[in-house]
Amino acid sequence: MSDQHKGIIEAVKYLFPKIEHRQCARHVLSNFKKKFHGAQYEKLCWKACKASTEPLFNSAMKEIQMISPVAYVHLMGRNPNSWKKPIISMLEDIRLYVMHRMCSLRQKGSGRRQFDVCPNIRLAINELKIQQRYWQVLPSGLNTFETRSLGESYGVDLEKKTCTCRIWQMNGYGCVHSVAAISYVNRDVEAFVDPLYRACIYMNTYKYSIGSMNRSAMWPPTDYIPPLPPLKRKMPGRPIIKRKRGSTEVSGLHRVSKAGKKMGKGQRGEKGKGEGDTGSGIGFKTGEGECGSTSGVTKKNGKEGGTLKLRKKSERILKKKLAKKVAGKNGEGDTSSKPMDLD
Repeated sequence: MSDQHKGIIEAVKYLFPKIEHRQCARHVLSNFKKKFHGAQYEKLCWKACKASTEPLFNSAMKEIQMISPVAYVHLMGRNPNSWKKPIISMLEDIRLYVMHRMCSLRQKGSGRRQFDVCPNIRLAINELKIQQRYWQVLPSGLNTFETRSLGESYGVDLEKKTCTCRIWQMNGYGCVHSVAAISYVNRDVEAFVDPLYRACIYMNTYKYSIGSMNRSAMWPPTDYIPPLPPLKRKMPGRPIIKRKRGSTEVSGLHRVSKAGKKMGKGQRGEKGKGEGDTGSGIGFKTGEGECGSTSGVTKKNGKEGGTLKLRKKSERILKKKLAKKVAGKNGEGDTSSKPMDLD
């Protein structure tokens, strides 16, 4: 399995002509996203990669074709028969980790009976038993059944341990259709589980152990040339400091929006005005006057005094202007020296 590198593809064809060659689905999708952007393409592409039957694959590819015929042609030209979903496996290259893992798993399975099903497979079967209630089972032969749910229909053969959805053949312990058919005939679902998931096979897998070793200083010397690191060479241009992000990582800065926030001066004084707070710069009203700290009262009285003067001056100017207009309409003389009373 490779990452679509042209040199590797040609080399595998030349050196291993009879070996099946697979392509990593994640790399296929990564190259696909360089030309076709959007979450809908990624979702449908993974749907096609995970399809267990040809009709399901064709259905996903048809959806891609309806969105973009060019994208459909691009994917079909990448040999879909060789796509394979990447398997995330545990790193067993470190000797100490493998040694500890083999020992701990061997001790874990020592208390099970020989033909017991592994606990994880039993949990998966119990989940399928919950889902099988939505499927109707119709017998079509001695050990063959048809399972139906809304517009879906699949055939199950208990004797051959097969289902037309092909999931039973791939995982070895069954699918929701096979579990529904087995429950219909009142038989034990665990009896149809592949022997691969039995405790006896589990113990055979971990019966070997990795021996301990001394540290490298105690290794026997040899005449071979020790492996040396490659020579360092300075690459052209300035060195890259930032980490290279993957094609699926979200790039961009995260900034907090200031929308809806009010920023201003003297918010603390306005908040405490008339609420009985006796802190610095804040006063509270009691009958005729205001009480508070000395600095707060002085500042507040000075501000209110200036505001009162401006209001009185504006009222005098307004009264004079109104008096002139009234005098002009009635034909009388100028009465600006005696402004009319608006109170």
